[in-house]
Amino acid sequence: MTLYVSKSSVRGFNETNLRLNDPSCSVTTNGSHVIASVSLNSCGTQVEETVDEIIFKNEMTSFDQAQDVITREHQFEIQFICKFPKNSRLSVSFEAQESGYLFTEALFGNFTYLFEFYDSSAFTTVIDPKTYPIKLKLKDMIYMGIKVRSSLSNIRLFVESCRATPHDNPNDPIYYDIITNGCTKDKTTKVYSGSLKEFRFGLEAFSFIGDYEQVYITCTVLLCGAGDPKTRCAQGCTNSSSSRRRRSLVSETQRYFISQGPLRLARTSSGSPGSSLNLNILVITVVFIWPLSWLLGL
Repeated sequence: MTLYVSKSSVRGFNETNLRLNDPSCSVTTNGSHVIASVSLNSCGTQVEETVDEIIFKNEMTSFDQAQDVITREHQFEIQFICKFPKNSRLSVSFEAQESGYLFTEALFGNFTYLFEFYDSSAFTTVIDPKTYPIKLKLKDMIYMGIKVRSSLSNIRLFVESCRATPHDNPNDPIYYDIITNGCTKDKTTKVYSGSLKEFRFGLEAFSFIGDYEQVYITCTVLLCGAGDPKTRCAQGCTNSSSSRRRRSLVSETQRYFISQGPLRLARTSSGSPGSSLNLNILVITVVFIWPLSWLLGL
């Protein structure tokens, strides 16, 4: 797939601050046009399937800093597509959100973590899981709550880390840290007051740079005895070196991963997440259609 974009239509941008889904793939120029040329299995090209067609998609996106993985600003985006008819049909499924995480430890018994999204900072109304994926606009506030259900009263919940990924995989190589070692890393994150068994926080919605439509949130959590000053929970925010300590087998549990999502950035009529800018400046969608025989080299 090759995309040519006239430089006159993308004033303010050049090949040095434009990239494809895979940040390591840059674009080139011939003087009058910015050019993106990729094969169907490189540079982060994604594959989708409809009843009648197989579709290959990539996207030329603007960025400020090469190391950026998310943005809360309106981006320059050009999606380009190659599609061709097919004879077979692919079956896909949607994986439902997590309703709860049940664990058992000898000294803490049975306990369940709940990870939920709320509609406001009052944290009184949980967003119905039936409405997932939750649609948001850039910079909308996302309100989240993590709580534990346990028969024990003298325990404390601690959220040690949270990160966002574009897929439901906490080990995704593409991620954005929200909380690390108990410290907030995202500048828009706000922690709200709650009980010892609940952690409430919020942050502004963002999107991953590239052709990623969804965001999942994964957190690392543990429980501690509420009155023990030597536990990880009592330490709170620490640097990475000071948090390397031996776990108190009596007063704290293991660390557990819990996740929730997806969140999806609502696209406007221009095709850009949360954007209201002029279509001619912000988004151009180019569709290339070739017969199957051409793609297979026949």
